[in-house]
Amino acid sequence: MDLNRTPAQISRAMAEEARALNHRTLKADAFDNAPSVADTADGIAAVIQRLPQAIQQLEAGLQALADDNQIRLADRHPREVSAKDVHDAVFDVLWNLKEAREGLGRLNEHVRAATRRLSNMGGPWPEQDTDED
Repeated sequence: MDLNRTPAQISRAMAEEARALNHRTLKADAFDNAPSVADTADGIAAVIQRLPQAIQQLEAGLQALADDNQIRLADRHPREVSAKDVHDAVFDVLWNLKEAREGLGRLNEHVRAATRRLSNMGGPWPEQDTDED
């Protein structure tokens, strides 16, 4: 685990890996058997399970910056921005991040239900030789 990267660099790498997975699995024959689907789903489930904490930490980071008056709105000249404008923008972001966390909780439940079923799936039984000697 390389913690010498910035959070933004780490999140971009995570996004690039998701993109690579999407490209690699464009065709259904990317999976050799049901266990390879299950292994891939387990990895995706692990990401989904970790995302709520990452989002909660985004919330905490933004709130700390807001508490220290370290946020400006870039769409207007500073003279046109009130403290209430900044507060409202921060509140909107925090509310949406909270909603996203809650949505990820529901997503996690469904993906976990799928991985539980997938973990019981295997490939076809090897064909048995029917010739008796």
